This record gives sequence, C-alpha cells and structure tokens, in this order.
Amino acid sequence: MIAAPTSWTTLNLDESGNSKAGVLILDRPDTANAFSGAMLDAITEAIRNAVSDPSLRCLIIAGRGKHFCAGADLGWMQESARLSHQENLADAARLTHMFEAVANFPRPTIALVRGAAYGGAVGLVACCDIVIATETSRFCLSEARLGLVPAVIMPYLARRFSPGPLRRAALTSRVFDAQEARNAGLVDVVVEGGDLDDATRTEVGHVVQAGPLAQSTIKKLLDQVREQSGRQGDYTAQAIALARTGNEGQAGLQAFFAKSPSPWSIKISDEFKISPLLERIES
Repeated sequence: MIAAPTSWTTLNLDESGNSKAGVLILDRPDTANAFSGAMLDAITEAIRNAVSDPSLRCLIIAGRGKHFCAGADLGWMQESARLSHQENLADAARLTHMFEAVANFPRPTIALVRGAAYGGAVGLVACCDIVIATETSRFCLSEARLGLVPAVIMPYLARRFSPGPLRRAALTSRVFDAQEARNAGLVDVVVEGGDLDDATRTEVGHVVQAGPLAQSTIKKLLDQVREQSGRQGDYTAQAIALARTGNEGQAGLQAFFAKSPSPWSIKISDEFKISPLLERIES
C-alpha cells in the first residue's frame, strides 16, 4: 500500500479542546518530501477541509524527517516534460489551486522549515504568514538552472521577498541560507534546531492573543491594499467600522477597559511541542 503523501493532525491549545492548531505534515521523507501530483491534491483537500473547522486558530505546515520539501518529484518532472502545452496548463492550474488554498486560508499560517526548501517549496513557504526556519535550512529557486521559470510561485515570492534578493535568487538558482532568507524577507524567525519547539510555541502564543475574526479581516485587507497598489479608499474605513461595531471588537474593547483577558486569549502550555510529530517514522 502506498503511504499517504501528507498527514493531518491537530494540537489542543486549551484544556477544553475548543481551540486547536492544525498541523499539516508533508509526509514523503524518502523523497525529501518532494511534491507529487498526489501531494498537491492532498494539501489542497486538507486545507479546504480545515477552513470549515471553527476550532482551528492557526495552521502549521512542516515536513517530516530531515527536509521541508525538495521541490518537484523527479518522476513528476519527467511526466511534465512529456505533456503537451494544454496539459501543462492544466498541471499548472493544479499547482495554483494548492498555493491559493494556502495563501487564502482565513487564519494565520506558520511554515516550519528544516533542511532543504527548493523550487516550488519556496513558493509554499512564501504563501504562509509566519515563517520559522532552523539555522541549517537551505533555500533555492532552482528552476532557471533547468531552463525553467518559477512562474506559478512568482506572485507569492514577490509578496514576501525584497525585490533585489528575489531577482538574484531566481536568476542565479543559487543556494542561500536561513539568515540570508531572513534578510530577504522570506523568513521571519531563525532558530537552532533544538529551539524549534520553543519558537513555535512563542509564535502560536502570539497568534492566540489576537481575535480570530480580526486576523481573518487583516489577511483580506492586506490583499485589498495590494490590489489597490497601496492606495487609500473607502474599504479601509468600512473595515474599521465593521470591526468596532462587531461582536468580537466590542468584546475586545470591553475586556481592554476592564483590564481583563479577551475571551479568545489563550495561554499556551509549556507542553506544546511540534517536534515529535516531525520525526521520521521507520516502517
């Protein structure tokens, strides 16, 4: 039986179990978690199902084993080389659907990068709101070296990278480390491998202090600002008016003036750990 290309689980964020972190694991460690067509479909389906779960406060994406993701599976690349132009368009649409599912997830998303993140995997990282990488992580936009282009992932890369570093990375296909990725805007936090649990706990702890509806609105508002090329407009006034008069905004303001915790605020337990889920499982 062929193993599933991804694994899905949740971690409780409070004692009641009503608030959870969704954890999507790229689960093909024998191939350095390389993308296959089946993996694209599995990621898309898992995220679309997660959207309908109101208990999820955030989504964590990580790879099992040594690497985050080595990019496209060799077999998949060989198949794509034999496809016609129209078939390649359909294949690209499949890839786009996966990236859009991640980029448009309505709650905060956190990518945990260990080892290699190459090719399309850099695009997946760029789709996430918060990126944590270990100091030994390596990144590479390898497409140009193969005579290809990082086309489908370019919109997500452009939202994350500073323009100059993106141009250099895409044109040269050079490998760069986590600190350089941080300087370029791709990565937010760089930690030693043994500190991954602490770093993840800290970021999730920050996430669950904010209102879930406010976070979803902020993600939509950022998209609107980008679509408007940064121009001011009535859409910003509408957003703050709706937030102030809505149930969540009213509850948050009431808690602030009463100097009490917001109803959605959670203190994450020190027992919250992600690393046990990412260890390679030997068959």
